Amino acid sequence: MIPLYLVIMAFSLAFLTAIIAAMTGVGGGFLYVPLLTIVFGLDPTIAVGTSLVVIIFTTLSASVSYLKQGRVFFQSALWLIVPSVGGAVIGAALTALIPGAMVGALFAGIVGILAVKLLCPALPLGLLIARGPSREEVCNDRFCLRVRNRIYYLHYMVWGTCAGLASGLIGIGGGVINVPALVAAGMPVHFATATSTLVVLCTSAAGGGIHAALGQIDSSYALIFSAGAVIGGAVGAELAPRAPADILRKGTGLLYGAIAIAMVIHILP
Repeated sequence: MIPLYLVIMAFSLAFLTAIIAAMTGVGGGFLYVPLLTIVFGLDPTIAVGTSLVVIIFTTLSASVSYLKQGRVFFQSALWLIVPSVGGAVIGAALTALIPGAMVGALFAGIVGILAVKLLCPALPLGLLIARGPSREEVCNDRFCLRVRNRIYYLHYMVWGTCAGLASGLIGIGGGVINVPALVAAGMPVHFATATSTLVVLCTSAAGGGIHAALGQIDSSYALIFSAGAVIGGAVGAELAPRAPADILRKGTGLLYGAIAIAMVIHILP
C-alpha cells in the first residue's frame, strides 16, 4: 500500500510532467523514468515499462486536443508510426536481456545528447536525409494557418526506427527524436509537436504492451501517474500554441541536461 503523501506527490508530479510533455510533444518519459527511479525507488527497467504505460494516457489526452486544433500531419505521422512501432517492440524486448543499471546509463546518454542538440541547433544531430522519393503534405489548422511539409520517406523511416528503439528500451516515448526529425524536414515546431504526440501514442502502446507481458510494470504507480497525466496532457496541449518556439526549445534542452546529470549521479555506485 502506497502512503497517501506519496500518492499525492506522484499525482502532482505526473500532472506537471504531462503539461511539459504535451507542450513539447515528447511523451514525458524523459521525466517519468527519472522520477520513478530517483524519487520513488523503482528499478530502472520497471520504471521504463511503467513510464510507457503512463505515456499512453498522456499522449491520448494531448492528441485529442491537437486533433481539435487541426495541427496533425496525418501522412507524416503514419510514416513515423510504422517504423516506430517495430522499433519499440524490439527495444522493449531487449530490456529483458540488459541490466537495470545499463538501461539507466543509456537513458542518461541519449537524453544528454538530445539536450546538447536542443541548446545548439547548429550541431549535426538529426540531419535531414533528403534522398529518394518524397511528397508534399498540406495541413490546415483551426487558427487559419495553411502549412506545407515535404515527407522524405527515407528520413522518416530511419528516424522513426531510432525513436521506436529508444522508446521501448529507455521509456522516453520517442518524441525527443520525432520532434527534431520533423523540424529538420521543415515542419514548424508547433505542428511537429502535435504530429509527434500522435506517433508517441502508438509507439508507447506497442512498447508498453511488451513490458507488460514481461512483468516490467508497477501497476500502482502506473495508475497514479496516469491519472495526473491525463489532466496535465490536456492542459499542456491547450497551452502549447501560445508558447514561443525558441523559449520552448531552450527550456526543454536545459531540462534534458539537468535530468541526464541527475540520472548519472543516481546510477553511480
